Amino acid sequence: MNSFYSEEELGGLGLKSFGHDVKISRKASIYNPERIEIGSHVRIDDFCVISACRDGWVRIGSHCYIGAMGFVEATSGFEMEDFTTLAARVTVYGGSDDYSGDYLTNPCVPERFRNVVSGRVTLGAHSIVGTCSVVLPGVTIGKGSAVGAFSLVTASLPPGGIYIGSPARFLKKRTDGLFTLGEAARLEMD
Repeated sequence: MNSFYSEEELGGLGLKSFGHDVKISRKASIYNPERIEIGSHVRIDDFCVISACRDGWVRIGSHCYIGAMGFVEATSGFEMEDFTTLAARVTVYGGSDDYSGDYLTNPCVPERFRNVVSGRVTLGAHSIVGTCSVVLPGVTIGKGSAVGAFSLVTASLPPGGIYIGSPARFLKKRTDGLFTLGEAARLEMD
């Protein structure tokens, strides 16, 4: 048996839409698939959790990759534009409890006692988030930007940079060569 769902099995998951050459591990967990759209040439590895949440949605472009043990909680929407990568163990939060002590925390508590801050998360085309990094609600990672391993992204990042640390801060400019390579790859694969 193949470790990825067949195209027929993908159709049975109830996804809103999906393209061709989509590989989703049988060990991945997909929640609210009717609000999840996936482009072509996409791979989602073992033990990933992709959740459109109760009112959220997920849009994964083409030529995208989510590494093993990735976690995406799309409370207010999540978008990966074309040629984006979430390396292994990356966590993306679309919502977060208020830790001030003025409210209770966790989804097992009635909503009237909680204050959840949520926001759409967008990964611009050709961006990459390195292993074990965390992206918080409302963040946009700009086109062509890279986030180094073990970074904490608390605010939106401009296009074309390399960012590292906790919180993530600018390290240096990323070259534009990836855009030319991406177009060449698209022509070869599509």
